[in-house]
Amino acid sequence: MTSEGWSSQRLYRPFIRWSLIVAITLGFSTGAAILIMPLLGMDRSLTWVTHSQSHGIAQLFGWAGLFVMGFAYHVVPRFFNSSIRYPLPQRISMWLVIIGLFLRFTGQSMYKTTFADPLVLAGGILLFAGLAVFALTLFEVIRLSKNRTGPAELWLMNGVFWSVVAGGLHLAVTVRMAVDSAPLGYAPWNEALIYVAMFGFISSFIFGVSARAIRGFLVLKPMYENLNRVALVMIQTGLIVLIVGRFLDLDQAVASVGLVLLATGAATFTYALRVLEPASGPARRFAVGYAHYDWLVRTAYVWLVLGSMMLVLTALDDAGVTELMPAEVSLPVMHVFTLGFITTLIFGAASRFIPIFEGSDIRHPRLMDAAAIAVTVSVLLRVTFGFTISEIGEQALGASGGIGLVGIILFAIVAFQAMSNSAREAYAVRAAAFGQIKFDSTVQRTNPPVTTKPVMTRPLNLK
Repeated sequence: MTSEGWSSQRLYRPFIRWSLIVAITLGFSTGAAILIMPLLGMDRSLTWVTHSQSHGIAQLFGWAGLFVMGFAYHVVPRFFNSSIRYPLPQRISMWLVIIGLFLRFTGQSMYKTTFADPLVLAGGILLFAGLAVFALTLFEVIRLSKNRTGPAELWLMNGVFWSVVAGGLHLAVTVRMAVDSAPLGYAPWNEALIYVAMFGFISSFIFGVSARAIRGFLVLKPMYENLNRVALVMIQTGLIVLIVGRFLDLDQAVASVGLVLLATGAATFTYALRVLEPASGPARRFAVGYAHYDWLVRTAYVWLVLGSMMLVLTALDDAGVTELMPAEVSLPVMHVFTLGFITTLIFGAASRFIPIFEGSDIRHPRLMDAAAIAVTVSVLLRVTFGFTISEIGEQALGASGGIGLVGIILFAIVAFQAMSNSAREAYAVRAAAFGQIKFDSTVQRTNPPVTTKPVMTRPLNLK
């Protein structure tokens, strides 16, 4: 198949659709149920914890992971001025990840049954295989490229590398669960897995796209490239220290150093990107996509900075250096990163990029407004009430789960609509009307109307 044939297929579509399906069926819905369970008088028993852990894996590799994979398959060849020769690996990697996630989720949820361990192990193997195919496919694109040193390209290459590592760590966790017949992943290993998936795999691709495409769309000021490299090194170092500390069961202080490096690196990248500064000038272009996507992108990076600060304080507390952060009830720090940063950033970037990729319109911007408000309120409630156990706190956390689920459903409606024929037809009509207006104004500027003076004639003498 030629490069044109591959490019015209828009193979990101099934990734986006399935990421939303996984998010609604396994991710946000399970998260909402977990937060509502205490309101129904159910204790935070082992079943609550197993569902919490499988919910987290579904959110990271299903909702965010599949979305990022679809976008990566579309933009990485364009950033590196290369192409993917065959579409088959893309489809294979998607189905391996999807099936792996469903097997892992089912096996862990049914931990009391005899087939739980084989399901969990099979899920780990398939998920790793899917991410390996994903990485190898993009590695071939990068290998054939001549430009690999730009700020965006460096982050994307790191994202490819850490996607395989994240899959390998997940495989190690599931192998240990199956061998020990354990209903839960070993906590230190699971922590390393979560941060590698979040900062190494997902955020690296987000940072790469931010360093080029989002900078251009928001008309940001020139990036601080030296600080960007510092952030890159800090995050890579932090991930390595965290993995070594957790998988070798070293002192808690080792893992805390890794977490501090991760948080500092993420905050440094935000400053280097200059995304929270005013734009360098107005954006003069034909409006495509959600009008307020820039608010969502900037809000996401505000959450990233806030989450980084909270992570530093948590890491210092864990190491015994300070006692500043109260005990967490619903992992508010983690949700600042996953809901506040990653989900809000996906909402903002996708509401801009999908219409551009598709040549379509956002048909219902009010739904996008509501989705953005819902996810923001959900995060705010978890941060406000996620550190204490109280009656009003439990009610607020339960509400936050339901509100977050509503937000993802609304976003799914918008995203599916943006990939429909009606949205493309609406865009074509609007673009044609806009083009006609531009054409008419250009004609008027280049060919101004000719004004003639009246000719004075001598009256005829009829005498």
